[in-house]
Amino acid sequence: MMKIKEKLNKQFQKPTGKLGRIVGLAMAIKNKDRANWTFKKLNFKPTDTILEVGYGSGIVIKKIANKLTSGKIYGVDFSEIMFSQASKRNKKHIENKKVKLELGTIWEPSFSDSSFEIIFGSNVHFLWDNPNKELGKLKSLLKPKGRLIFVFQPRWAKNETEIKEIAEKNKIEFEEIGLKNIEIEYKKMKPVTCIYISGQK
Repeated sequence: MMKIKEKLNKQFQKPTGKLGRIVGLAMAIKNKDRANWTFKKLNFKPTDTILEVGYGSGIVIKKIANKLTSGKIYGVDFSEIMFSQASKRNKKHIENKKVKLELGTIWEPSFSDSSFEIIFGSNVHFLWDNPNKELGKLKSLLKPKGRLIFVFQPRWAKNETEIKEIAEKNKIEFEEIGLKNIEIEYKKMKPVTCIYISGQK
């Protein structure tokens, strides 16, 4: 039983193979509420240049691209399955140059001279081995006054008190890399309360 659970957990982190395709489709359906709230909280301009870290099946990227005029949305994800699903979902916007998807990580050379008004991720940053290093890299990719945003559900939290403690820990991590004007909000949704945290360069 434990081996099955471990395999599923790995698939949710990095979907691969036939099971990964199913997991990717399931996440697109299951995470609809979080995706909608993420989109709403970005509060972006149609001229913004935006990066999503861990785009999954590309649902939020498509919603953003639909509203962009001269802006552009980039995405990076290390799952080939997610790259394939997101590419199909955003085919039209990729062709018209509003969307550019990368298979890999934020350390890819293609991001070395990039700069963004908004960088965001959903349920990704708590999987990193070295959050401070990753967060520092993302900060370096922000334009002056650019915003770093994470929306996530800590499914391991046992109660609302623990959820707030997790949010405060993330606030400290944002402060440690020098982000300012940090905001935290909470939204009730299944299976656990969702956290929004943003900081400005």
